[in-house]
Amino acid sequence: MTTLIDTVMPVEDDIEQVLQVDGLAGRTEDAFTAAYLSNVAVQLHDNPASYRSFGPWWPEVKRLMSENLANQDFGQSIDVDVKAIYCLTRPALTVIAAHLYRAERIDSGYLYSAYHELPVHDDADDTEPYLYVSADEDMEKLIAIRG
Repeated sequence: MTTLIDTVMPVEDDIEQVLQVDGLAGRTEDAFTAAYLSNVAVQLHDNPASYRSFGPWWPEVKRLMSENLANQDFGQSIDVDVKAIYCLTRPALTVIAAHLYRAERIDSGYLYSAYHELPVHDDADDTEPYLYVSADEDMEKLIAIRG
């Protein structure tokens, strides 16, 4: 049976290159990460359902926001099992990977879809895409409250 750990992760060297070329723009990694997370928080305050576009990257993005932003109200529960898999070696790299994944979802028209078909490694038990469902209880409550 295929699990989340069987899914294909981005190559960290490729993400590093995107960070250096397109992300930093003369900022430190910490400044870049803080600015990105602040922008995401603004978007989520306006439209909490858009958290779903981060798919399996959401638990780590949420953790980073919780640790780095004051006055965010996205809850404290984090799926640590998913976070352990969908997390790169540095926050800035994770943010870039999450952003690239999210941008692809948005471009494909799946901004609000909770369902994510993740490609798996060729040597996995099952080579069908792994179905990941975005289901953050804290965010789903915000969606329900804000309508």
